[in-house]
Amino acid sequence: MNNQINASNINGLGASQVVLSFLQAADRLNLLADTTIYLAKNESFNNLNFNNGNFKIYTRNLPNSISRFVECFFSKLIFQNYPTIVLGDIPLRGISNQIVLVHQSNLVYPKYNNYSSNSWKFRINRFLFSVNHKYAKKIIVQTGAMAKEMLLSYPSLKNKIVVIPQPVPNWLQVENKFVLRKDEKHYLFYPAAFYPHKKHDFLLKVNTYCLKNKINCNDFEIWVTLSDSEFEEFKSIKFLKNLGKLNSDQMNEYYKRATALLFFSSMESYGLPLIEALTINLPIIVADFNYSKWVCEDVAYYFKPYDEKSFLEAINFYKKDYSAGITNDYSIVLNKFPKKWEDVVKEFYQLLLS
Repeated sequence: MNNQINASNINGLGASQVVLSFLQAADRLNLLADTTIYLAKNESFNNLNFNNGNFKIYTRNLPNSISRFVECFFSKLIFQNYPTIVLGDIPLRGISNQIVLVHQSNLVYPKYNNYSSNSWKFRINRFLFSVNHKYAKKIIVQTGAMAKEMLLSYPSLKNKIVVIPQPVPNWLQVENKFVLRKDEKHYLFYPAAFYPHKKHDFLLKVNTYCLKNKINCNDFEIWVTLSDSEFEEFKSIKFLKNLGKLNSDQMNEYYKRATALLFFSSMESYGLPLIEALTINLPIIVADFNYSKWVCEDVAYYFKPYDEKSFLEAINFYKKDYSAGITNDYSIVLNKFPKKWEDVVKEFYQLLLS
């Protein structure tokens, strides 16, 4: 049976890894025969090696926002009316049988999450989703927290939303479990792109707070993953080190060297670094939000967003446990996450073909 997979707007590193993991698992299950796969022009999708599937790069000749509007609103003129898995948030107008993965947290209306962006880009995306979601058979989200906020934003999704968590990306070396060690410093790893919702600017507030209150921050170092130009405004912060943009091998290397994961983000549909840290037993220090509580439950060190004192207290709680040889048990929390991408892909296809 002919079908199609649409990932034509996927450009971010994390979302690209999700798409690649999904497609690789579908290929291993021999599900890509008679499938047309639309991908964005993206370095992550270079040099693909699949047994099946007709891969097409979706070319955008118009400015991205206009092109995306045309793609989602006039979909029947662009794509076949085949059973479709959309991996890029917005249902395609007029396609009668489609399953849509939502991993854009800014589709939630600011009324229900005041960290959701009010930019024109996301206002247009929310409009497109609101007028197109009637064409989707099911809407897939990755956490119960995201499901709750999407239902508040779009009440008519009540019988359509399905929560399907996802495993860590294939590149993560899951056998490299964290073990306590006696380092002179604590190394807090924050692997995040320089988006506004990742809240790197909070580090400036923390630094000012530490200087004003003469707090000694010599026993920890925070690692960020920014370009040189993005890091420029943070260069004076002594407890900060920029690792630059990292590939998957480098990510594994720094996960092995880190003593904790740090996560500031205000808006996440999932928060893959949290699942990565849980998988390798790495301690987690994270802002207290619904998404982080759903993922980590009671096994993380939480701080009040974006309170400098609360943040430093969370670090101190972590350091105290670390010195005492105490680590959290993640085994129960991990039970809600699938172990293999094949399990996720099977759920998608069962929903598509039911």
